[in-house]
Amino acid sequence: MDVNAVLHSFHPKVQPYIKEVLYSGNVGICAGNLKIDDVQSGRPTIETSNCGDRFKLIIPYAGQSITWEVVFNSVLPHFPPDFRFDDDTFLSDPEVELIEENVPSLANWDCQDSKSLLHVICELLVLYRKYQVSLLSDYSRLQFEYSSLVYQTTVCEDDVEVLIGSRSTNIKSRLVGGAVNFLIRLKIDFSNLPPVQTGEDSGESAAVLLVTFHPPEGSRITPQLYLSPRVEKALGGSSSFHLPSFPSGSCLMDYVPVVAELLRDRLSAISLTYEKKKEYLGALCYRMGKAMLEFDAVSFSHASFLLECRDFYFLLHVSLPMNFPRDRPVFVFQSVYHSSYGKPFKTRCEECPYSPRWDPSEMVERACAFIGSYIEVFQRSSVQSCPI
Repeated sequence: MDVNAVLHSFHPKVQPYIKEVLYSGNVGICAGNLKIDDVQSGRPTIETSNCGDRFKLIIPYAGQSITWEVVFNSVLPHFPPDFRFDDDTFLSDPEVELIEENVPSLANWDCQDSKSLLHVICELLVLYRKYQVSLLSDYSRLQFEYSSLVYQTTVCEDDVEVLIGSRSTNIKSRLVGGAVNFLIRLKIDFSNLPPVQTGEDSGESAAVLLVTFHPPEGSRITPQLYLSPRVEKALGGSSSFHLPSFPSGSCLMDYVPVVAELLRDRLSAISLTYEKKKEYLGALCYRMGKAMLEFDAVSFSHASFLLECRDFYFLLHVSLPMNFPRDRPVFVFQSVYHSSYGKPFKTRCEECPYSPRWDPSEMVERACAFIGSYIEVFQRSSVQSCPI
C-alpha cells in the first residue's frame, strides 16, 4: 500500500485523520496495521482528484480481518463520520446513551484533533469485542471456555478477542456455520530477550495464541502461535518452538498457561545461552584479543582470529551453536597460504576437549591448549593439500 498515494486520494480536510490511521493505527491484540481500500467520493470530482471522503477500513481482529466502511462528508468535514459494519447485527440501532458511554470520541467529535478518527476506531473495536463475547451466551461450551479463561487465570478480558465465524444474522446459524476464533495475548516478559537483527522494524515483542474451535460443537480444536519478528528470530525461526497439541477433554484455562510457561522456559534458556556465549567469547578475546579479525558483538555467535606459530600464519574461526553450551563450539582452521580445489584450505576440528558442565573460562583454557597442540597437524595437512 502506497501511503502517499492513499493520502493524496482524500480530500485535504480529511487527510489529517487518514494520516494518523495509516501511521499510528496499530490496533487490537496482535497490534496489526489498519489498511484502507476502495477510496471514493460522495460528490462528483469536478475540481480536483483528491476529494475522497469515504473508504473501507480493514482491521486485523481475532486472527482474521473485519471490514468497516467509514463515511465522511467533504462538504461538511467538521462533522463526525458515519460507519457501516460488515456485521449487520453490530450497532444496528444503537441507543444514544450507548454511544456516549462507549464511543465518547464519536459522541464528542473534535474536528481539530487529527487523532479523533483513530480514537473512534479503537473505541468501536473495544465495543465490537464485547459484542462478540456476548454472542457466546447461546453456546455453553464456548461461553465456559471464555469465562473460565478470563476469570480463573491471569488472562484478562483485554487480552482476548473472540470472533464468531459466520456473518449470518441468525445466532444459531453463526455457531453452526462457522468456526470460532479466540486470539489470546500471552503475558510474557521479554525484557531479557537477547538483541537480534531482524532486518526490519520489528516493533514490540509479543506472542499471541490463536485457538480455533471448529464446528460442530467445537469438536476439533486447532491452536496456532504467532510471534513478533524479534521473538521469532531469537527462538531460531518459526518452526523452532514446538506448540503442544490441544489435549482431548482439556480447556483454554488449562492449555493457555501451559503454552505460556513453555515459552517462558524457552526464552529463559535462550537468555542463559546468550550470557554463556557472551562470557565464552569474552574470555576467548581476552586470550587472543590482539589477533582478532572479526567479532559478533550482537548475538555473540562467532569470532575470527589471525594467529601465528613459528612463522606459520593461519585463521581460526570460532562458531557457537544456538544450543551452546549443550552443543560444543565449532573450530575451523584456515590456511592463509594454501588452497584446495581453488578455495582456501580449511579444516573443521572436532577433537577439542569439551564438556558443557565446565564454566566458559575453563572451556577457553582447554580450547587454547588444544589449539596450540593442533597447529602442527593442521600445518602439515595444509601443505599436503597443495598440488606438486
